[in-house]
Amino acid sequence: MMKVTKCDIIRIKAGTSATFTLPDWESCKSAQSYAYQLSYSREKPCDVLKYKTSLDPKSWTLTIEAVKR
Repeated sequence: MMKVTKCDIIRIKAGTSATFTLPDWESCKSAQSYAYQLSYSREKPCDVLKYKTSLDPKSWTLTIEAVKR
């Protein structure tokens, strides 16, 4: 996957997570920042409180969890 879009993040159901493998560290940090910004957006599903992320710097994977309200 080359980038994580808003639709990719918003599609994550509350209480579940999705893992994305990105091409470089900068892409991981950018997607992490985007997930953080969407936590404060009105566009996120009403049953999602926020998005929590974790990064693996060795494999350039980003896991985004939709925390249930």
